[in-house]
Amino acid sequence: MYYRASKAKRRLARSSMHQSQPVAFDPARPGTRNVDWLAALEGEPLWSPAPGPLLIVSPHPDDEVLAAGGLMRKWSERGHAVIVLSVTDGEAAHPGWRGLGDIRQEELERALATLCSRPIRTVRLAMPDGGVRMKLTELLCALRKQCESAPTLVAPFEADGHPDHEAVALACLTVADDLRLAIVRYPIWAWHHAQPADFVGRRWGRFPLDAKTRAIKRAAMSCFSSQLDSRAARTPIVPRHVLEYFQRDYEAFLV
Repeated sequence: MYYRASKAKRRLARSSMHQSQPVAFDPARPGTRNVDWLAALEGEPLWSPAPGPLLIVSPHPDDEVLAAGGLMRKWSERGHAVIVLSVTDGEAAHPGWRGLGDIRQEELERALATLCSRPIRTVRLAMPDGGVRMKLTELLCALRKQCESAPTLVAPFEADGHPDHEAVALACLTVADDLRLAIVRYPIWAWHHAQPADFVGRRWGRFPLDAKTRAIKRAAMSCFSSQLDSRAARTPIVPRHVLEYFQRDYEAFLV
């Protein structure tokens, strides 16, 4: 479905890129239970993109697979073009881990190869992890270039709680509005820190996943060992209770 932002909303979105504050949450602690989300999303309509290319816009390597790995696989199987726009390399996830950005891009390559037999093209922008807001002009330019084929945009949720996610989301909304493109948005951290009541009045769409697709998606997610394993006695960036949100028999998008 086409999500159109009003001019006033676009101005607010651009302003909030510079003024909004990240949500304070600790992924190591249990957040909103997945069973509560399942109950809230039960009965929401099934959704599928219109036939044609997909542009999956990912703030950090792993966001695209967690949120839309099943969609990417099924869409590629149907012969449609799928492109991943990888905005940052995620190098700030573990401060002091030299070369982490390259490691995370290698993990992404393995994950995408696990997901799909057809190659998925990745466009790597290598913007600074945690500093996307400072690169908005470059990001908007890159988005417009990748939208020449009029894809459906699959973007982060604009109130996800992470500054990079929100900056990327609002840039995507701006480009979708300018070019009149279809756009859907995916939560990542909002599953953890938000409540179903926060989404009252928003429209959800569920993309169903069969058992084989779910199993392959789990294998692809396991490629991101830098985020799933503890390092130097740290809690994993994506602990097991967070992974549960992405192991459902559907992927949920705001449409």
